Amino acid sequence: MHSLTKLSVLFALVLPATNGLAAQETPVAKPVATATFDQSHKLWSEVLTAHVKADGFDYKALKADRAKLDAYVASLEAVKPDDFARWSAKEQFAFWIDAYNAYTIRRVVDSYPIASIKDLGDDKLSVWDRDLAPLGALAPDLKKAKLTLNDIENKILRPKFKDARVHAAINCASQGCPPLRAEAITAEKLDKQLDDQVKHWLADTTRNRFDKSKGVLELSSIFDWFKDDFIRDAGSVQGWLAQRLPDDAAWLDPKKKLEVKFLDYSWKLNAAK
Repeated sequence: MHSLTKLSVLFALVLPATNGLAAQETPVAKPVATATFDQSHKLWSEVLTAHVKADGFDYKALKADRAKLDAYVASLEAVKPDDFARWSAKEQFAFWIDAYNAYTIRRVVDSYPIASIKDLGDDKLSVWDRDLAPLGALAPDLKKAKLTLNDIENKILRPKFKDARVHAAINCASQGCPPLRAEAITAEKLDKQLDDQVKHWLADTTRNRFDKSKGVLELSSIFDWFKDDFIRDAGSVQGWLAQRLPDDAAWLDPKKKLEVKFLDYSWKLNAAK
């Protein structure tokens, strides 16, 4: 009995030490990393690739299957302010361009079919002045939980990034707008994409026309409404055009007095034909 008791005591002393060692050797579960925002905007690119048709957009098809659009918008809304603040200027610029376009498209899809995006507003408040995007935490200076499309365009994109090329990249769901690009705008390709958007916009004779023989510029009303942006970037609208149309730079020399006309702007929905 004495020997058994001794053995029991010895076992009791050893067992806790063994359990403690086992606990230390058990791997500790690491916290799951928070998903980072997809800077390639893959979901949005897939929506655009599938639904941009020439210079129109297939709202009907997107309304029938909008899962990717809604998932992309959810990813925009999941971005944390601290993370956003660490992004590069190009990443933030691309984010706001794509956000503007995605929320515009989603708003139209929500009410499609419509004849014009203007139908989504009324005499008191236009569609562009309605609270729409819960992204206010990413623009704390605006002190709003939800942003309007006008907030994104006129209080973030234009004053913060100071690049008139943005007018060729954002789309107001109307025939008068520069057409949507069939891919998302990304930080990696930002300058190339913006230059390409401008190039196609200026070459589109339904939106801009240049008559050398008569010395007449027939321009999109965007050049009138936002002339201060083009003047800021190049001294004048004509100077900005000369920079973007190098083959016509001499003809468009801002020192020359050319006649400028602004084309009627169509607010008809840019639905694919």
